[in-house]
Amino acid sequence: MLGKVELLALLEERGLPVTCEQHETVLNMAESGKLMLSLSGARCKNLLLQDKRGRCFLVVTTASKSLDLVATAEVLRSKRLSFASADKLFDVLGVRAGSLSPFALVNDDEQRISLVIDAELAEERVFLFHPLESDTTASIARNDLDVFLASIQHQPSWVELRARETTPDWRLCRTLRLE
Repeated sequence: MLGKVELLALLEERGLPVTCEQHETVLNMAESGKLMLSLSGARCKNLLLQDKRGRCFLVVTTASKSLDLVATAEVLRSKRLSFASADKLFDVLGVRAGSLSPFALVNDDEQRISLVIDAELAEERVFLFHPLESDTTASIARNDLDVFLASIQHQPSWVELRARETTPDWRLCRTLRLE
């Protein structure tokens, strides 16, 4: 499996420019959101989901969206979706928690993972992703990302993904007095 150095060399070899910035290791979107990056582009949330039949999906959505897994399962024509374990993430894509991005599909030689990108990101021109390690962020232009994904036979499906509806916390409402 490729690591960060090999991935960046592969991108350079293919003429796909990325700009990288080193930073402290982050494990989730909350930590990532606190990073003060000089890079500009869309920060994305990357989730490895699996269904009851064992199919796996790398879902890319906006950094702030809390995904409705039931609605996402319907869109993907799947039964119940769940988050893949950290062990599965490493076994299948060679990355640790916090490092997942479409770049990890370079390690999916068997084409076991379907890439699904939220249509809400369709107008973005530049994306920010971890290049297989969460101590670095790389910016890549949308066109270059498309070329990269085609070169590794992982064409994305762009679909509308719904956010989970938030329900009011009635315990908090009890403390409010309506006049």
